[in-house]
Amino acid sequence: MPYSRTQVLLHWFSAVIILWATFSGFYVAFADASASVKQTIGFINVSLTTVLIPFFALRLGLAFIGRRHAAGEPMARIAHWAIYAATTVVLATGVLMMERDIDVFHLLVIPAPLSDAAITAGFNRAHKYACMVLAGLVALHVAAVIKHHLAGNPVLGRMRW
Repeated sequence: MPYSRTQVLLHWFSAVIILWATFSGFYVAFADASASVKQTIGFINVSLTTVLIPFFALRLGLAFIGRRHAAGEPMARIAHWAIYAATTVVLATGVLMMERDIDVFHLLVIPAPLSDAAITAGFNRAHKYACMVLAGLVALHVAAVIKHHLAGNPVLGRMRW
């Protein structure tokens, strides 16, 4: 069953931002990047993921209302909702871990929601673990799409423009 244009747009918008933030975030965490590269990637990631939040909320709402995910395939349905849950946790902890104001592309500044360093550090730890879970779920999602495609079930066709 094809998805609406809005659902397809929100899927690819989310996918691009999540993939960018995941790969660049892991690069910053594990590579020997300079301080300026880390700062630039951090700024871009905070800005992009903050912009993603309302669009992801809309996507989640449409998925919840439409309940069109993987009809008849319980594992696919569970996997999709796990990705939604992990993304929700990543976005929420990303905001709650901020120890400084959230600068969105120098266009909007959102005050840091919390000021207690111990609490923000806890959200930072939770954010890192949630990012790892989300990366694993996204990898499984991509692998499942490839598996289905190779088996003659081009599920990716439902996400075409």
